[in-house]
Amino acid sequence: MQQFFRFLLSKTFVLNLLIAFALIAAMLYGAMSYLESYTLHGQTIEVPKVTDVLIDSLEDFEDSSFTLIVVDSIYLIGKPAGYVVEQNPKAKTTVKSGRKIYLTVVTANPPKVTMPNLVDLSLRQATSLMETYGLVVGKLSYRPDLCTNCILEQRVGEKAINPGVRVKKGLKIDLVVGQGLSDELVAVPFIIELTASMANELLKSKSLNIGSYNYDETIENAEDSLNAFVYKQFPDYSEEPTVNMGSSVDIYLTLDTNRLVNSVNP
Repeated sequence: MQQFFRFLLSKTFVLNLLIAFALIAAMLYGAMSYLESYTLHGQTIEVPKVTDVLIDSLEDFEDSSFTLIVVDSIYLIGKPAGYVVEQNPKAKTTVKSGRKIYLTVVTANPPKVTMPNLVDLSLRQATSLMETYGLVVGKLSYRPDLCTNCILEQRVGEKAINPGVRVKKGLKIDLVVGQGLSDELVAVPFIIELTASMANELLKSKSLNIGSYNYDETIENAEDSLNAFVYKQFPDYSEEPTVNMGSSVDIYLTLDTNRLVNSVNP
């Protein structure tokens, strides 16, 4: 036993023990340094915003701290193909350098849905059902009928479309609507400053159609047309019923806010 304690206090043992501690400390330091370098501990950067643009415009994305990867696609009415609608991680979140940004873009190929039966529904019911199916209300035309505001026919162009057939999501369905037995007049709503899609929705709710789309020189591409707003309409806004149900309203679109100066507010 005395020899064992003498060994523990010997220079040889103490020297070997110090060497072992030094080696363990060096290994721990090396491992921690490697992990810190590998995980970029304490080095974080802010994620840039890469949504609401076309994917082609990101081809020259110069931020080497991130890699852009398209992982999903979705069909959205009114959005051009390749339009980036979602990113993960989201913009302005803080992440480590080298992180991948996963993108969802709009596809040009819409899925197909089953055409519902709209006949005998009210215009409001038909519009709501079409939204559920991802279909768009096209041109409204009216004809005399005992049932006022009832759907009499559903068409694509001049051809009737039967319930149950498979159609592309986003397809415009023209509707023939019962006008009652009188030539009913409706007021023209004020659509200045609305986008084309918002103006179309409001006009449809008033039993009217968009006639012509007139774009000024500020509109250069599909994305511009989506963001453009109405600066002029014809016929003009009226509080009193002045046009027949199913009439068309021509809209004039721009990105120039100065064009609103001459617009008349209701």
